[in-house]
Amino acid sequence: MASSKHNGFFIELSDAGFILARTTGYGHPMTVEEIREASADDDGEITRILERMGRPSGASGYTRARCGVYPKGRVLGKLTVDEPRKARDPQYLEEKVKSDFNIDPRAYTLAILNSRTGAPADVGSLMEKEFFLCGAPAEAFEQHQRELLQRGIYPDRLELGSVATLGALVDYHRSAEIEHPTLVLEVGMTDTRLVVINGGAVDTVRAVPHGLQSMVAVVQRDLGLKDNAAAKRLLYSDSFDFKEMGPKLVDRLLRELQSTIGYYEVQTGLSVGQVFCTKNPEQLSWLNKTFAKSLNVDPLTINYSEWLERNEIRLGGKLSADAIPSHWLGLFGLMIESISPQDEKN
Repeated sequence: MASSKHNGFFIELSDAGFILARTTGYGHPMTVEEIREASADDDGEITRILERMGRPSGASGYTRARCGVYPKGRVLGKLTVDEPRKARDPQYLEEKVKSDFNIDPRAYTLAILNSRTGAPADVGSLMEKEFFLCGAPAEAFEQHQRELLQRGIYPDRLELGSVATLGALVDYHRSAEIEHPTLVLEVGMTDTRLVVINGGAVDTVRAVPHGLQSMVAVVQRDLGLKDNAAAKRLLYSDSFDFKEMGPKLVDRLLRELQSTIGYYEVQTGLSVGQVFCTKNPEQLSWLNKTFAKSLNVDPLTINYSEWLERNEIRLGGKLSADAIPSHWLGLFGLMIESISPQDEKN
């Protein structure tokens, strides 16, 4: 038995946590009735949230949901096709992806998108040479699907949370008519994805091998903690203010950011105006301000009230547009792209 057909459910699951939203449906306009969070490894709390928000009783009950996940080995990047006519040949594209991204495309589930609209790209069109490639190992997607099913969640759709978040930021960049490019940072445990959005489109994508783990090492060393696990718990807790220590924690990553921004500005003649960190929980919200101050740019502030209204998404219950944390953006990205099941059949 599946959950109520009258509700829509959107879920984002990452190493940073579990977020679930219940809405009035999947079509627009929609109202977001409730949003709940839990630690990604707290199965008991996740089960309680699902039950409170509409999970059917009984062992066979599943909550059907549109899901965003962050698989290991995921790929995000610009794909440049120098000879558009050749791009209509699947073998040419396969070799191009293999060469540019150092992966075996046959082991991946991949999509090639228009970097401005996010729609599937017309690869081979004589009018387009720049595309956005995204995907992950097929086995990683299957692992996430098994994990969701084990938690009583049936994924109607399984999407890259990174793409949903970038889609939301591109839409906001365009609708708010933001003048300067925005540096977007998806900081993971072992690496960070750097994306520059300009003019309502993905302009630059780069991955660097520094993330939260390097910050955990500094916390352990400087605070004299006994092990890595204790340092990680402290970094993710509310019990210590990392604002003053922040610049030291991000030092290694900051050097990579400065290099990327410098190269981008030289190549384009444009100046990055703001920075936005995605995905990380509220306890790490200090990262955005630390990066902004260190890079001498502004933190991107999203006017959720106007943006959600333009996308026909309303907030119900006790939800307030003024209190939306930045790491919920990917969840709203899933909602903006959503259409009703009836429309999908047409």
